[in-house]
Amino acid sequence: MKIFQLKIWKHSYKNLFTQLTDYLQNNQTEKGISVFTPNPEICLKTLEDRDFLWVLSQADYLTSDGIGLYIWYQINNSYFPKIIKFFLIPYYIFNILFRKKMLYEKYGERICGSDLTRWLVEYAQAHKIRIAILDPYFPQDREKCESQKTFQQKLQKKFPELLFDFYIQDFTSKEWFYQKICDSDAKIFFATLGMKKQEIAVLDILDECPNIRLWLAVGSSFDYFTGFQKRAPKIFRDAGFEWLYRIFTSPNKLKRLGRIYQALIVFPIKVLMYKNK
Repeated sequence: MKIFQLKIWKHSYKNLFTQLTDYLQNNQTEKGISVFTPNPEICLKTLEDRDFLWVLSQADYLTSDGIGLYIWYQINNSYFPKIIKFFLIPYYIFNILFRKKMLYEKYGERICGSDLTRWLVEYAQAHKIRIAILDPYFPQDREKCESQKTFQQKLQKKFPELLFDFYIQDFTSKEWFYQKICDSDAKIFFATLGMKKQEIAVLDILDECPNIRLWLAVGSSFDYFTGFQKRAPKIFRDAGFEWLYRIFTSPNKLKRLGRIYQALIVFPIKVLMYKNK
C-alpha cells in the first residue's frame, strides 16, 4: 500500500516474525536488514521532509504501526468522490473498531513497534542472542535521565536471562559507541531515539556492522519494559485507543497531545486533500 509517497508492505505478525528470526539465524549474508514502523505522524512528516522520506524508503521492511493508517487504506481503496469519502469517515472508523479482522486480511495486520520489540527480546532471551539498545540523550528531561540510571537493572529484572548492551546517544561520543556496537557480539540493534533520529542512526552504521543481523527503530518501546511509561491495557490496544490512554499517562502530556492532534485531525485532512503523484 502507498501512503502519500511511502510504500508500506502488507504483513502479518506471524509471517514477519518468521522472516526476521530466519534471517537472524542466517549468517551467510553480508548485511543485516532494517525494520521501520511508520504511523500517521511519521507519514505526515514525509510530506514536508523529503530527506526523511528517502531514509524510510531504504528500509527492508516498512510495517503499519498506527490504527489511523487504516482510514487511509480505506479511503485510498475507494473510488468515490472526495466529498463522499469525507462523509464515509464514520463508517471507516466503525470498521476499525468492529471489523479489524476484515481490514487486517485486506491490508495486512497492524505491526505495533512495542509488540514486535517484545517478541524479538523474548526470542533473543530464549536463544541467548545479545542485543544492543541505543537510547536518546535528553539532559533537559530530568525524569528520563533518572530512568536511564536504573534502565539496565530494571530491564534485567524484566528479562533475567537477556544479554544486552545499553548505550545513551551523547553526540560528543557518537563514533565511540558506534564502534563499540560494531565490535560487540550483538545481533539485534534497537534504536529508541524518536522519529527520524532513530532511522538515521540505523542507516549511519548499518553497512559498518556485519555482526548486527536486525536493525529496528522502535521509539519508546523499552520505556514500557522499565516502567518509565505505562503501556495501555489490552482492551485499549485492541480497540485502537492506546493513544487515548497515553494522553493521561505519558510523562510529557503536552507533547503527546500534539502528536494525537496530528494523527487524528491533520492526518485525515491531508489524506482527503492529497493528490497522487
